[in-house]
Amino acid sequence: MGMVTDAPALEAGRPGPGGAGAPRRARSVARQARMLAEMVRVEEVLFSLPLAFAGAVLGARGWPPLRTVPWIVLAVAGGKIGGMAFNRLIDRDIDARHPETAGRHIPSGQVSPSAAMATGLCAFAVLAVAAFELNPLCALLLPVLIGLVVVYSFTKRWGWGCHFALASIGFCLPFAGWIAVTGHAGAGPFLFGAAAACWYVGFDSMYALRDVVWDLRLGVHSLPADLGVPATLAIARAAHVLFLAGLVWLGHMEALPWPYWAGVAVAAGALGWQHLVTTRALRPVAFARFNTAVSLALLVGIALASVGGLGGWGA
Repeated sequence: MGMVTDAPALEAGRPGPGGAGAPRRARSVARQARMLAEMVRVEEVLFSLPLAFAGAVLGARGWPPLRTVPWIVLAVAGGKIGGMAFNRLIDRDIDARHPETAGRHIPSGQVSPSAAMATGLCAFAVLAVAAFELNPLCALLLPVLIGLVVVYSFTKRWGWGCHFALASIGFCLPFAGWIAVTGHAGAGPFLFGAAAACWYVGFDSMYALRDVVWDLRLGVHSLPADLGVPATLAIARAAHVLFLAGLVWLGHMEALPWPYWAGVAVAAGALGWQHLVTTRALRPVAFARFNTAVSLALLVGIALASVGGLGGWGA
């Protein structure tokens, strides 16, 4: 009788088919998801959002329509994550030969190339859905953006123009944010995009100083490797002067109020300090902080310019 009585209890405590492996599989999936998030550096989406929303606020001449906000976020996230996934996939051979990047997720075997490709394709699918939800012009320009993002990863094999290839992606951030709320392009979004492109050329050229020795050894192209450090610093300074000149032109063309100019002044101060410390150290220093300061200064200045009572459009 004891055997019969205890049988249900024993059966209840025995794992069903696949029961013992379920927690293990869940942990494996969670670990793989964490590795993929680290590989594509999800946190860098936050660096790209301010420029896109600055363009959206300027395009809307105030706060962008609430309906567009989540789609802009998803578009930026999809483009950034997809671009990073394909960059890591395409650069895996170079990363494997560089001592500072050999531990990255694909060269070290933590993430498979197929998983990286699947991540990139899924991210681009999110970007595509967002573009179609925003307006027809965003959908029409979608293949151009994806093409720029993917081709960029190959350009360091071709010449020092790789920095300008990245700048074309920087152009797209405020330009796309602007047209996302207006549905059409004009002089404003082109000028804002061109200014952002100059900013990208400047900071990416200086950032390449950290890898100049290994770029030369591996045959990878960059401004420091191909033209030298002094020329790189001069080009970066010129690019950032053009960036600030573009912002001044934009402010006058759009008749922007004083908060915008305060934001431009803060951005100019951050750039000046960045050049000072980089020239002294001959290597990039605290780049994430400087770049975040510039993009946030512009977004806050433009956002405040849209608030009535602060000298903005609504005043």
